[in-house]
Amino acid sequence: MKKKIYFTLALLFMLVYSSHSYNPKIIDTLKIHQQIKKFGLDEKILNFKVNFFESIVFKNDSTIYYNPDGTLHLFEIHLGVSPVVHKISKSIHSGHNFNRNLFLYKETLYSYGGNGLFNSFPGIIHFDPSLGGWLENKIKNYPFDINRVVNSWVNGDSLIVLLSHTNEWGSTSKVKYSFGEINLKTFEYLEHFNFKDSSPEFIYGHGIDKFRGNYNYDSELYSLHGYFKEDGGCDYRIFDKTAGVLKRTSKLDALKRVDGFSYLYIEGSKIYYRDTLGAIESFDVNSGTVIDSINYPKKYKSKVDNNQQYIGVSFSVLAIIFLVFIKTRKKKTKTNHTTQELADIENNFINIKHTTITKEKIDDLLGISHYSYETIKTKRSSMINKLNQNGKIKIERIRKESDKRFYDYKIS
Repeated sequence: MKKKIYFTLALLFMLVYSSHSYNPKIIDTLKIHQQIKKFGLDEKILNFKVNFFESIVFKNDSTIYYNPDGTLHLFEIHLGVSPVVHKISKSIHSGHNFNRNLFLYKETLYSYGGNGLFNSFPGIIHFDPSLGGWLENKIKNYPFDINRVVNSWVNGDSLIVLLSHTNEWGSTSKVKYSFGEINLKTFEYLEHFNFKDSSPEFIYGHGIDKFRGNYNYDSELYSLHGYFKEDGGCDYRIFDKTAGVLKRTSKLDALKRVDGFSYLYIEGSKIYYRDTLGAIESFDVNSGTVIDSINYPKKYKSKVDNNQQYIGVSFSVLAIIFLVFIKTRKKKTKTNHTTQELADIENNFINIKHTTITKEKIDDLLGISHYSYETIKTKRSSMINKLNQNGKIKIERIRKESDKRFYDYKIS
């Protein structure tokens, strides 16, 4: 009796509260699963019990789309005490869109990216209700060598994406990644930057093996992600779509795993947790202590900075080596040239051994007569010393016989 009264009060509380907030109706997974089984689909492919909460998108607070992970099946489910399930797609199993990003934009359901066992799909498709099937959207300026979509999220009218590019066959070099956005109005791709990395560890980080997790709830500014644990618990994260930051907080750590009767959702900047009896607790997205966080754009950008720093250092080292090489070569060339030039001059003096010549004549033989007076004096003295040190000839300065104030040069 007490339990019935409590449940009635809880329902009244929910009705009162619903006038103030967006409150998804109860998701009775048991009844939903029973109806889906009637369509005769392969249970192994649907994997309903494991993947249901990561494969739904809210159309409104009473209707959800269910697209089983890795398939093109699509169900429209009207929630309530007795949920009603409609299969609205004619498409069947795909196999190349596991871990795709399923999202609603302008009332149209999209599926972006996805992987298979041997292949991947880096494109975007949308569901056309009139045809009952999925159609691909062509993306302008999209790189032709995309291997797969690594990460993505919707922010306003843009789909923010991290893409990996295909390496050449047999290549062991680092993988190229590009970070950019797809305009969902025009379906044009704009790259912000790219980088190379040898390991994909930076993509997810912090023990989370896939960004979206086992449970997802999207709002305009934030998304909630739950990662189911083997002990029946759940690790929750809040994702700020504008900043691109995924956070774990003490407030989220205190919440229990949702099952449909209990649920976790967002409206504005408020997180609402509804327990199995319908009681609702709300708190701000920034409540609690931040235990851990990862800023995806900053993380990706740091890879660019590291690459540029490496390139910058490498370029600087190469530049220094090049300059040293040029300087050494010039010095060597200059030395070789000076040595050869001195040898030619020396031969000129050998040809006139045992003679005495004037200052003007020696300047001509030394090739310095075109310089200024002071430069000639300096060069003459230096070059005579070098010639004398070689030992093949000897040049002596002697006073002129006709005028002792001046000098001639004796070659011997």
